[in-house]
Amino acid sequence: MQTIGKGLMSQPKLTLARLENLLLTACDDLRGNMDASEYKEYIFGMLFLKRASDLFDARREELAKTFKAQKLSDEDIQIELNDQDNYSGKYFFVPKQARWSESWTEKKQGENGEEIITHPALKHLKENVGSGLNKALAAIEDANIDALQDVLSGINFNKKIGQRTLTDDTLSDFIQNFEKIPLKDEDFEFPDLLGAAYEWLIKFFADSAGKKAGEFYTPAEVVRVCTEICDPQEGMSVYDPTVGSGGMLIQSRDYLRECGQDPSELSLNGQESIGTTWSICKMNMLLHGISHADIRQEDTLKNPQHMDENNELKRFDRVLANPPFSQNYIKKELNFPGRFPVMMPEKGKKADLMFVQHMLAVLKADGKLASVMPHGVLFRGGEEKEARKHFIDKGYLQAIIGLPSNLFYGTGIPACILVMNKHGAGQREHVLFVNADREYKEGKAQNFLRAEDIDKIVHAYRKGEDIPGYARCVPKSEIAAEDYNCNIRRYVDNAPPPEPQDVYAHLHGGIPLTEIAALAHFWENYPGLKEDCFSERNADYADFSEAINDKRHIAEFINQHPAVQQRQQSFINELENWWQANLAIIEALAPDTDNQHESSGNVYAMRSQLLNSIGDTFSQQNLLSIYQIRGAFANYVNLLKADFKSIAASGWGAELIPEQDILQSQFPEILAVLEQNQLRLAELQALFSAADEEDYDDTESTGVLPSSEVKTLKDQLKLDNAEWKAELKTLKATVGDLFTELKVAGLIPKGKSKGYFQEDMVQAKASFANGQRVIDCAQQSHHASDLMAVIDQAMDLGELSKKRALEIEQKLLQHKKLEDEVKKIRADIKGIETKRDELVKQARENISNDEARLVIIERLRLVLMQSYQAYLRADQRACVGAIENLWRKYAVTAKEIEAERDLAGEQLQGFLVELGYE
Repeated sequence: MQTIGKGLMSQPKLTLARLENLLLTACDDLRGNMDASEYKEYIFGMLFLKRASDLFDARREELAKTFKAQKLSDEDIQIELNDQDNYSGKYFFVPKQARWSESWTEKKQGENGEEIITHPALKHLKENVGSGLNKALAAIEDANIDALQDVLSGINFNKKIGQRTLTDDTLSDFIQNFEKIPLKDEDFEFPDLLGAAYEWLIKFFADSAGKKAGEFYTPAEVVRVCTEICDPQEGMSVYDPTVGSGGMLIQSRDYLRECGQDPSELSLNGQESIGTTWSICKMNMLLHGISHADIRQEDTLKNPQHMDENNELKRFDRVLANPPFSQNYIKKELNFPGRFPVMMPEKGKKADLMFVQHMLAVLKADGKLASVMPHGVLFRGGEEKEARKHFIDKGYLQAIIGLPSNLFYGTGIPACILVMNKHGAGQREHVLFVNADREYKEGKAQNFLRAEDIDKIVHAYRKGEDIPGYARCVPKSEIAAEDYNCNIRRYVDNAPPPEPQDVYAHLHGGIPLTEIAALAHFWENYPGLKEDCFSERNADYADFSEAINDKRHIAEFINQHPAVQQRQQSFINELENWWQANLAIIEALAPDTDNQHESSGNVYAMRSQLLNSIGDTFSQQNLLSIYQIRGAFANYVNLLKADFKSIAASGWGAELIPEQDILQSQFPEILAVLEQNQLRLAELQALFSAADEEDYDDTESTGVLPSSEVKTLKDQLKLDNAEWKAELKTLKATVGDLFTELKVAGLIPKGKSKGYFQEDMVQAKASFANGQRVIDCAQQSHHASDLMAVIDQAMDLGELSKKRALEIEQKLLQHKKLEDEVKKIRADIKGIETKRDELVKQARENISNDEARLVIIERLRLVLMQSYQAYLRADQRACVGAIENLWRKYAVTAKEIEAERDLAGEQLQGFLVELGYE
């Protein structure tokens, strides 16, 4: 990377990646004190507090300039600056006690009369920090009651976690993390950066919280499917009766942006029963700049909150929801019972279709809804069957979409999406069944819908036609004949066909030509590969070619085959050509470019234009499916969405060059040291973690001790030290007594003092062996004394306990040494990271916008190529797997196995005869 010209930027703007790192650091400070489900509200609350204060400061500065230009007096300017009406829309009036950087005073009545007490700004709080933060949140809420009533009051920084609260030091450090995050609009790389970071935080907490995450988070991929199916339009109203953190509503707004419509003309409405989740949703809307969203708190089944001017249930154009699965409800508590034509059982956790009936009840006459449901609602009998009959007979049920299992937090069961459409319900004679449960990406904890999976589901829904093994329009009469059982596999069986097994080939060898022909996708795309893999045996069977004489050689043979390499390179070349032909559209995103297109400055318009373009360009090839082509590009844009938005808003800033790229090109030695430290830290942490596992055995003599053993050894060390010190004291005293006996008897050799016999009998040296001197003296003089036995015992016990103590000290020392190494490495890593951040900052300042543009465009190109290369490698692996499967089945015949068996039997018989057993 070149760093020739001096950059023009004075202060780098905050990128999404940088903001995510800063927020993650703040999370790390709390992670050791509580789990994610407990500290997420602190992060959200502090983020909101800092944002509100920063925006208030910016607005106040802007107002001061305006009023000064209007020649207002200083007194009048102060009056206007304190007028809450001047802070509306995205701004909140922030009282003095909630201002981040401004100290404040208050008058209090003391013993000596009225006193003026000065309080520090929030960022300088050091004492009673939790109380100070709580008061700040309460003050903002009270000052902006219309927008924030009850939103912040549930956040309590003094809340007890287990048996303790967060210390002032912890909270003070927590505040300092947010002091590093500038949150004015002018600090952001693109306008919606804070909203994007908030969504990232919600996903981060969902991943950390596990099962508890289902209360507030629906995977974005599922939300996307529901949004595209409902297809909200400008001027419509959208409603989510179980709104969670608000993902359905926010994606509806973003969907309108993608479609080139005005999202400000979209009415967003939601209701949530859990207080903390409702609070998160409200903050989510406000931090996304959506101040008009109508979010209510109450149980939707019991008491729906959205009413029209006649105090009747409000109707909506679109309803999207992911209600909590399998809940109970109490019939007598329901307001507006007319919403439910079919009442579900109150017990047995069957409230799922109660939510659907509520959604239908609040849907306009031409409205559409998409709701996530557990599969059980499709086939269970009783009242649920009656509800399905009602939906189908009325023509409301338009589609049922089966989703893969393990998509959702908190449950691994497969789910589905019910699509209800009142428009055309009277004439609807079919229900579309889509079975998409086999197409997904596996994850460690959860599965994910890929972009191509979403595209295929939405395409199948919009097309509304039969797709073998995937989608089918089923007549209502057929469903009625099945007693309204809507189990998707009854109508669309997507199970793979049974693996063919050719008996003749198993017995006599050869690969059936029919099974080779079934791999036509690979032979069409990789010409000559089939001929090089197989040789003709007869009209019906082939053999593996001489080039493939072992299953282990198949992967290498295919990966290096010229046809495979040439076809994939041809695809990449075509992709390169497409990139060059459309690069101007991406370059036109930047506000200062001369080459403008219709998508200039609009990431959503760019995405739509390029998505259609790449789909058209590759429509005639069959190496990748159209869903993969479109899906790979959709993934690409989603991965770099923040970068594209930054380019559109701020141009080609060097801050968009990833830190890793700058370090790799200019400071590789720092990365090498950092990596070495991180590897060693990971190794040590793994050792300490393993030590605390059950049945731990330090077979490799690492020196790491289990936590419980450390405590036991420390206790034993105290006992052993006390024991040898006591024995040393006894030894010294007894040696003195025996010395006195010998001296009185005149048996002490000339020149030998008491000090000689008691030499080194002090704790610093603790020489127990010197006790033998006085014993030897007594024995040489044939002097008998009971004290000699006491000295012997003191020496033996003292030496033994001291030896044990030294061994324990050595173990603890080795363990402590490793603990100290962990602390040092952590400190070193922190120091390197601080140095790294400063070096990266300096390097960026030396990169001009023109240089940055070249680097960023090259990165965009490489990421695009890598996105498609991943799909090409997957196709290559599938080819290898298919041919390896033929080898597994037919490379060794049953007759060969029998012959090997018979030979082994003959050999065994010979051995038995040799040994005389036959």
